Amino acid sequence: MRAVDIAGIEALTAPDIVVNAPINKVVDLKNIIGRLKAAQISYVSEAVEAFDFVGVRGDMVVIMGEEIVHPNKDAPYAGKAEYRRSTDVWKPFDGIWKLWIRQATITKVE
Repeated sequence: MRAVDIAGIEALTAPDIVVNAPINKVVDLKNIIGRLKAAQISYVSEAVEAFDFVGVRGDMVVIMGEEIVHPNKDAPYAGKAEYRRSTDVWKPFDGIWKLWIRQATITKVE
């Protein structure tokens, strides 16, 4: 995501991905790709991630924690540090692990 690698994002996300995005909207892959192309999703390459939970649940992997990103360009809060709580659910599709569900909630902006 931080590299704006659209082909990579499409390869690593489920076609029916659903994201409760930090913009306080539920979005799909088409929305994500459109906002990436418009630089509305754009970050400096450095980020901090701290995982509070990583576990297998049935045929899925759940990852929960905190992330600190630094938006730039036309992204909301560009030039600031954005703290988020996040949950990612990964699931195999035809033998390839893909991000299926994501939630990211902004908890603080500095």
